[in-house]
Amino acid sequence: MSNNFLTLIVLVALIGTFVSAPAPEPLPRSLASRATPSDPAVASPAIAAARAVEAHQPPIPLVRNVAALPATETSPDVGVPDAEKQAQDDLDRRAAKAAIEADGYKGVSVLGKGPDGAWRAKAYRGTTEVQLTVDGTGGVSAE
Repeated sequence: MSNNFLTLIVLVALIGTFVSAPAPEPLPRSLASRATPSDPAVASPAIAAARAVEAHQPPIPLVRNVAALPATETSPDVGVPDAEKQAQDDLDRRAAKAAIEADGYKGVSVLGKGPDGAWRAKAYRGTTEVQLTVDGTGGVSAE
């Protein structure tokens, strides 16, 4: 009897919750769904403009003219750094550092590229500072 009584109380509470819950307010209708006068003479300019926008005409492409920058002359005496060579050196420097770290060294500081194309660096193995060389194939060796 007490189980039926508890079930009845829970059902009444649930029904009361749904019955007393406020009803959701209807969403306002958009301008397109509102009734408009059928006589074009009576329609306001705003409604006429809205109808013109709804015509679904294809967009007009935007064409921009970009003015070319004037070419500047550089004298052959002034060495202009080759951006591609600089980018490749930076990539090689990062690869050399990654190879040294992968070999178990910490605190790597790449010093520079030698005349033979190998990278020179300083790093730590534990607390000991070590001079290293990284060859073109990524091989790390202590000097």
